[in-house]
Amino acid sequence: MASTFKVKALVVFFAVAALLTGGYAHGKDHAASVFDVTEYGAAPSNRDNKDAFLAAWRAACGSTAVNSTLVFPKGGTFAAGAVRFEGPCANGGAPAVVIDGVLQPCAAAGGGGCRLSDDAWITFSGLNNLLVTGAGTLDGQGHRRSGKGKTKTTTTLLFDGVTNSTLSGLRLVNSRGFHVNLRRCTGIVATGLGIHAPAASRNTDGIHVAFSSHVRVLDSAIGTGDDCVSVGPGSADVLVSGVSCGPGHGISVGSLGGEEQEEEEVRGVVVRNCTVKGTTNGVRIKTWPGSPPGAASNITFEDIAMDAVANPVNIDQRYCPHGRCAGAGKPSLVQISEVTFRRIEGTSRTPMAVRLLCSEERPCTGVRLDGINLTCGDVPCRYELSNVRGPVAPGPGVRREEEEADVASGGSEQLGRFTWWLPFTVRG
Repeated sequence: MASTFKVKALVVFFAVAALLTGGYAHGKDHAASVFDVTEYGAAPSNRDNKDAFLAAWRAACGSTAVNSTLVFPKGGTFAAGAVRFEGPCANGGAPAVVIDGVLQPCAAAGGGGCRLSDDAWITFSGLNNLLVTGAGTLDGQGHRRSGKGKTKTTTTLLFDGVTNSTLSGLRLVNSRGFHVNLRRCTGIVATGLGIHAPAASRNTDGIHVAFSSHVRVLDSAIGTGDDCVSVGPGSADVLVSGVSCGPGHGISVGSLGGEEQEEEEVRGVVVRNCTVKGTTNGVRIKTWPGSPPGAASNITFEDIAMDAVANPVNIDQRYCPHGRCAGAGKPSLVQISEVTFRRIEGTSRTPMAVRLLCSEERPCTGVRLDGINLTCGDVPCRYELSNVRGPVAPGPGVRREEEEADVASGGSEQLGRFTWWLPFTVRG
């Protein structure tokens, strides 16, 4: 298929680009193409190195060398306030960025007059063919927040309007908000990342994708206090593969419908070959109650291993995590369609193995369950389905118990709420 070819071609292209630009030892003839931040005044300390970082960036971005590289060297912890590395650059591409040291926000490190943005700490914007890599760590110092007054939920690393680029190898820890946010991007590969935050830290999604297309999240270990990976509004052609998730809230499409003007269409999301362990949800789609019209379609979750996960398979169109939602009691208007859950195996720590709670105003269509093989400790597992239109086959040998089996009025055919006890397909 043409789409499959494009996916493979994209991944191969990025792999070759990473090989050509990865590392910063370009040989003696290219010594001038390496821009070390310490040569522009940066030093391991508590003071704000933002100006030195930007001076080194301007030199690297303005260089016409083929393989210009911005280097944050190993051997120290560099503090900085909010910093924005912007393009376009001189050669139409972007320098490789190699982070081998530790970066921290200077506000947490005690730098006087240093400020963090409410949006992002480190931003790359308006760039093409960017590689950000290295063996270093971005430490958001979120675990040191005082908890007094309003707390910033600053994203650690933001790609904004970045195209045909790769993020690889880094360790990101203790963000104050999202660890990685891919916003308004096209053609991004994020691979080999280690992302970690305490299980109790709020809004610390590992990787968030929004208003972006042709994104690949690959072979990464993510454990946070929120979603390991979240695919937000305006996203298309997103692949999540080889991710080890936990702790956290699982791997999610959404939440959708939180903003009145949101571009709500999400399409072409595939989550496969992932392991989810000890999370509060497994794989899910979530929309806010009372959300404006939108759509989420052509979504596949397959070959997922669950280990002691609550709510392993979940569609929640009444998502209201803290019990305070403006649209509470109103139906979501996000239409969910063509969703497949395939070959999902392992253990649930709750009896509810599959819960599909769709909108009474926009019932889900084209939902497929295939090869769901979960155990729920010493009790039988259950499915709960609400407002799912059309046949949903939970498996052979299933006994159905009806709860609130209402068919909504108004002429639209809907499935009311049912519960299936599954002593065969899902082993008790």
